[in-house]
Amino acid sequence: MDSVNRWFDRLPRTRFGRASREVSAFRVCGTVGYYGAVLVTLAGGLLTGRSLLVLAVLSVVAAASFFGYVCVRKWITGRETMVQLDQVWLAELCMAGALWVLGQPLLPYLDVVSVGICVFLAGGRVGCLLVGCCHGRPSSIGITYGEEHARDGFPAHLVGVRLFPVPLVEAAGLGLIGLSGFIALPFAAPGRVFMWVLLAYAILRFGVEGLRGDARPHFLGLSKARWMSLAELSLVVWLAQREWGYRIDERGLILFFGLLGTLAVALAVRRAFDPRLAFVADEHVRELAGLIRVERDRVRSNHQPAAEAPVLHTSSRGLAVAVSHGPPEIPASLHISLSLPVDVRDLSLLCELAARACPGLTPDTSLVSREAVLHMVIAHDDSDLLPNDGQGLANRLYGAVVRRQQAGQAVSESRPDPIVSRTTYFGAPTSGPGPASARR
Repeated sequence: MDSVNRWFDRLPRTRFGRASREVSAFRVCGTVGYYGAVLVTLAGGLLTGRSLLVLAVLSVVAAASFFGYVCVRKWITGRETMVQLDQVWLAELCMAGALWVLGQPLLPYLDVVSVGICVFLAGGRVGCLLVGCCHGRPSSIGITYGEEHARDGFPAHLVGVRLFPVPLVEAAGLGLIGLSGFIALPFAAPGRVFMWVLLAYAILRFGVEGLRGDARPHFLGLSKARWMSLAELSLVVWLAQREWGYRIDERGLILFFGLLGTLAVALAVRRAFDPRLAFVADEHVRELAGLIRVERDRVRSNHQPAAEAPVLHTSSRGLAVAVSHGPPEIPASLHISLSLPVDVRDLSLLCELAARACPGLTPDTSLVSREAVLHMVIAHDDSDLLPNDGQGLANRLYGAVVRRQQAGQAVSESRPDPIVSRTTYFGAPTSGPGPASARR
């Protein structure tokens, strides 16, 4: 695994070239992917007997739609961004319009072009891997990004955090989808390869969305890309019904609305039982801040000796809270420990709660145990511990504890005495396991 990670860590870069001749790594990958897509598209035209001139026109139309989309978004938002599925849909609509204007059959040409699009998208995903956009979640195997990536838009709190290489997985999947479609071009009936690409990529994209760690818009519990993937699946079903002469009878309608209803119920149930919503509710954050304030006042008034184990409190949602004296090397400090219920292990949620209820914490002296207990230090008089919804502090805390966790600085709570070597919590890692901070 170490050798794989070292190989991954040699990949990130935001630029190719040197000094004044530097060019964007993402743009280079996109350009190479586009020219590769043109070659594959023309080769597919030779295999299927389609007009190379028409395919060349479609390639230009696709490029123009991508470029125009980026320009319009930059004009609206003030920064250059690319949204893959949006741009693919726009390109396919523009190419369909061009085929209609040219009087050419739609599906036979979309079969060929869809294979080329796979190559282009795979090139774009390699660019994402290099620059750090569309990144994955923290993982023991993956890729790390540096400060130069943060200067180009990569989340600063994730610098140095090893992330799962989601773009590489998607690029490999697109390569396999495109290769199988290219092989099938000479033999498949018109429309089959196009439907295969839509179907396979929709399933691939829906799946890898669960591995993504970047912030994306969601609606009713699903990301926009997942909703668009479901729309692609629906388009495939409609095309299959239209091209193969299937008629939607009463049973078909019942099945369709049954599936639609099942999806709606599943999303509603997921939202109703989503523990995150209950934990981040304002009333629960205020309750958590109140518990911490009470314990802080008890410790500050010397009602609790420094050597005494902290008393555990539990919020109405089941979140465990403990406050005690901080380590001697950090004067006038408090040691706060938070732990979610066993069935809710979500480090980003824990960091968000800590940031909102303990705005005076110091991310660089925080860490998470192997048993998913978050340990933090705050100053006695640094804050009144009023609720705070600053996402920036939550992000910095999350990045700090994940970096220390991946570096092997997580403490263990398996030792019977929670007071032994308390000062090692927030200092250099020790050779042995650390103690727990609260009796559980």
